[in-house]
Amino acid sequence: MNSIFTYTDYREYLNDFLREKRKKNPRYSSRCAAEKCGVPSGTFTRIINGTRSIGPSLLPKFSEWLGLKQRESNYFKLLVKFNNCSSTADRNKYFAELQAARAQVKHLVPENQFHFFEQWYFVALYELVKVFPNVSNPLQIGEKLEPPISESKTKKALEILEKAGFIEKTENGYRQCSSFLSTGDTWESAAIHAFQRTMTVLGSESLDRFRKPDRDISTLSVSLSIDG
Repeated sequence: MNSIFTYTDYREYLNDFLREKRKKNPRYSSRCAAEKCGVPSGTFTRIINGTRSIGPSLLPKFSEWLGLKQRESNYFKLLVKFNNCSSTADRNKYFAELQAARAQVKHLVPENQFHFFEQWYFVALYELVKVFPNVSNPLQIGEKLEPPISESKTKKALEILEKAGFIEKTENGYRQCSSFLSTGDTWESAAIHAFQRTMTVLGSESLDRFRKPDRDISTLSVSLSIDG
């Protein structure tokens, strides 16, 4: 089973943990797990399927059942807070705390899912190498973005993308690899939310950055029913 630091959804972690328990002991049931966690079996089932959340008072029991050490337990608490909160401000706060916690154990974290949407220019560079496959100089590559980024930022970003398996070095430059990022779970969704916010700001700034002949921005107003 993967380390807890590779998870972004505590329910997914709970399901995987329960699955591992059943592999070792086919007779191990949700009722057994519920007893260990100090909750009725129905409550445990609702927590697992997402119709109920883990409250603060239950966290110690769940951490004990999961056999988590101190750092792992703290990360699990952050996961619960992150998944349970509803406001954007709280999600951003706990997202930052999760990033910091993962950074402390970076060697355990799958880099390809952690970094790709962290900076807008990571995605831009991923696409840029397809357009300019024969450019390898970080300074020249960074200057092709708008707004341009520094040589040091470009070099670091290329290293991250290469290490993650999104691009690979060729004789003359870089090329895209076939692998790409799945955006199916909560962690990536939060990262994408921050990425989209940044791209919205860049789009707004482009109204002043580019002359009208050099840009194409249109608006459209439509009326929709409440069901879309």
